[in-house]
Amino acid sequence: MIKIVDLGKAFDKYISGYVYKNIGKVKPEEIENKIPLLYEEFGKAPIKELDGKSPEEYYRAFSSEELLDALEKHVDGKVDVPDFLCEAIAEKTDAEEFIAKKLKEENSEEYTMYLLNMLSEKDCKKSLHRLLEFIMFDYTEPVRELSTEILNGYADDVKEEILAQFKDSVEEKKECFTEILSHAKKDDRIFDLLIAEFAKHKDNIPLYAGYLGKYGDERALPFLKTAASSDSINYQDYEELRFAIEVLGGECEERDFSKDKIYKKIKGVSEKGNDKAE
Repeated sequence: MIKIVDLGKAFDKYISGYVYKNIGKVKPEEIENKIPLLYEEFGKAPIKELDGKSPEEYYRAFSSEELLDALEKHVDGKVDVPDFLCEAIAEKTDAEEFIAKKLKEENSEEYTMYLLNMLSEKDCKKSLHRLLEFIMFDYTEPVRELSTEILNGYADDVKEEILAQFKDSVEEKKECFTEILSHAKKDDRIFDLLIAEFAKHKDNIPLYAGYLGKYGDERALPFLKTAASSDSINYQDYEELRFAIEVLGGECEERDFSKDKIYKKIKGVSEKGNDKAE
């Protein structure tokens, strides 16, 4: 059974020992700069809290399942999670299998975030449906956002399920789904959906123009250019539209925004910055 140890406190003792041995030899700022190196040395040093083994050696001796259970106990017990524990999990070739099993359970937000972050470095295909559930159901915003970020890399694997769920989803979840679909390969259904969402969200043009730019379908150019030529567009939205248009290989007609409040504010800050630089 893995010991639940606050290695942060053990590392503080290790630094204290180093400082004591080097009184008068090392300046305080030099010690601060050496912290990363000292932590690396600490990982290889035997400590009594881990039965005389080094942190690196200690955790590597356990299985993925045992390490993940220990991680959960650290989180639930409000004990700082050692980097060496997470690194040991990352090194396990079978870790994604056990992470996938843990994700199927109802865990605390903090533990779920640890699992998702570790899964993002592994093969996520065993957990794709579960990641979609984190978006579809009532999980916290950080869990939803990280799940979306991971699924961006698996857009073509989940697009059918997203397209089936999209119509009946609430707005905040549609936004996540739209982001994921913008990473998929060309598909007329996805293109139509991205155009529809762009047209619907005139209050958030930068975000939805960005999705069209990312998707990379030149057929979006007329829609983006029409929006960029609108009399009601402000300078900031125009710039985002121009960027999306140029990403797709198009050109955006120059416009005069000298009377636009946002333009004046941005240019005013810019001019003040230039004055200070001079």
